[in-house]
Amino acid sequence: MNSLIIVPILLILSVLPAVVLGIIIYKNDKLEKEPSGLLAKLFMGGIGAIGLTTLISFIGVYILGIPEEFIGLPIWALALYSYLFVALTEEFSKWFFVKTITWNNKEFNHIYDAIVYSVFVSLGFATLENIMYVFEGGIGTALLRAVLSVPGHVFFGVFMGYYYGLAKQASINGNQKLVKHNLYHSLLLPVLLHGTFNFLLMTQNVTMVLFYLVFVVFLYIQAVKRIRRFSNIKINLVEEKKVFCHNCGTRINDMYCPRCGTKRII
Repeated sequence: MNSLIIVPILLILSVLPAVVLGIIIYKNDKLEKEPSGLLAKLFMGGIGAIGLTTLISFIGVYILGIPEEFIGLPIWALALYSYLFVALTEEFSKWFFVKTITWNNKEFNHIYDAIVYSVFVSLGFATLENIMYVFEGGIGTALLRAVLSVPGHVFFGVFMGYYYGLAKQASINGNQKLVKHNLYHSLLLPVLLHGTFNFLLMTQNVTMVLFYLVFVVFLYIQAVKRIRRFSNIKINLVEEKKVFCHNCGTRINDMYCPRCGTKRII
């Protein structure tokens, strides 16, 4: 096929998944849409996260001596490679830009905002990564990544945003212990999910690939649950400084959350 035709096609296939998923997340923001300028900044932050990831990876490979390729590694080394070298560096880079750009931003006034922020940084990261992989691997790679890798980054972003939103809520309520707890989980959980996502595929084992497909379905279901839960919370975090459930965000007037039954943290 003529390169003048194939290049635009590959570019469209690289960017389209992020556009579609970004629109879905944006439309679920039912209370107050985030400014386009902030969303663009977050998207660019995701691209910046690629640069930070590259820098960390460079240090790992050339200074610490970590293998650049996973092929041929024993299973334990493959696990370390998946969780620490890939998942931790990528998710930390995204988390760093999410927190730097939004933690003190005046627009951060609803708990669902946290999911929007984390997902848009993830989409910036996934888009640039997708362009690089697709132009190297072609249309087949584009189609495969459109249904697996790009949505995977979005799912990780949803889980990051879920706990990041709870951390912001705890900060407004003056509960610093809960802030640290949720900020920690806003990084830890995406790392564990991302690491598992990569590890199951990198084993190149048929059984593991089947587990991988089940895992992707699990991620989808759990991410949708969290999106629905937070998008239905109609509380302005700044204006209504009450005590909220650290699990689902519902206002608590007693010792237990009236929605999910979680015990109030004093």
